Amino acid sequence: MRTIDGPQPLDGVRVVDLSLLIPGPWATSMLADLGADVVHVQPPGGDPLQDMMPGAYRVVGRGKKVVLLDLKSEEGRGRLLDLLRDCDVLVEGFRPGTLQRLGFAPDSIMAMFPRLIVCSLNGYGSEGTYRDRPGHDLNYLAASGLLSMSGEPSGRPYPGGGVPVADLAGSLFATQGILAALLLRQQTGAGSRLDVPLAAAALKLSEPRMAEYDERGGPAKAELMSRGAYDVFRCRDGSWLAVACMEDRFWRGLCRVLGREDWLEREEYSSYSGRCHHAERLNADLADEFARADRDVWVERCVAADLPVNAVLDFGEIGDDVHMRQWLDRVPNERGRSVRLPYALLVAERTTTTQEAGRTR
Repeated sequence: MRTIDGPQPLDGVRVVDLSLLIPGPWATSMLADLGADVVHVQPPGGDPLQDMMPGAYRVVGRGKKVVLLDLKSEEGRGRLLDLLRDCDVLVEGFRPGTLQRLGFAPDSIMAMFPRLIVCSLNGYGSEGTYRDRPGHDLNYLAASGLLSMSGEPSGRPYPGGGVPVADLAGSLFATQGILAALLLRQQTGAGSRLDVPLAAAALKLSEPRMAEYDERGGPAKAELMSRGAYDVFRCRDGSWLAVACMEDRFWRGLCRVLGREDWLEREEYSSYSGRCHHAERLNADLADEFARADRDVWVERCVAADLPVNAVLDFGEIGDDVHMRQWLDRVPNERGRSVRLPYALLVAERTTTTQEAGRTR
């Protein structure tokens, strides 16, 4: 196997991106990473993300050509039409109905350009009761049920998830859908249209936890979320440690590392379900133990014992981490970093079969 050192998978694919902020632009940045030629069409004032989050704008804008167009003007709409003539994929992030009002209804565009793939990212979808509601990531998480599972098991939902989960999930599903549509076009010769509601993307992420909720007959949040020996604990130096010793063998190993073999004799801790049922008390006891030493000491001991335990790294520490830094790239002439796609396409080396070898003689 070898890495791709020639043409990229999406070489020759042309994308016009009308979206702003994060969901659409992050999706098209990943298409650019795969070789697509992306033109980011922005209004005369530019993408507001540039002022709101300049670092994020730099990341989602990588590998693109920026064109400023006033789509409310006849000239701007004419220039967009010219761009679409050689376009394979159109990505837009307007509220439903906006493209129609601008004179670019998706059905009309696809009638003009039958091979075009149109991807619409929006809050709640192009149909339904919530269609015209405004929203941000927090709203979509609330609508999907994901927010209800955040925060402390017995406390209020926590709005600061660290990253905009619904926005980024929408980006990933949009990228997945566009790649599927390109493959379908190879088979049929026809373009297609896909609608990616951010609330639905968050709901899809909720699916495994929702299935557990249904299977268990609708338990309370604390019962569904509480997990013994699966939590974050503060160490003596103030740093945090992520511990995920769910399986019995990991639980036994953790008890030995902590010098608490006496816990192995407790009936209530003898199974995963028991440890979850008594999670509040168990995790409080674990917190007392981890507070006795610094984070790096615990990491060293737990790794040596083959336990699923990690230091909780901040963004500064990730750059110094011997393993995680392999996916980071420094942006030339910038102080920021970008993250590579979390996969590498490896091309199989062609081998000559005995039958083929015989034909070449």
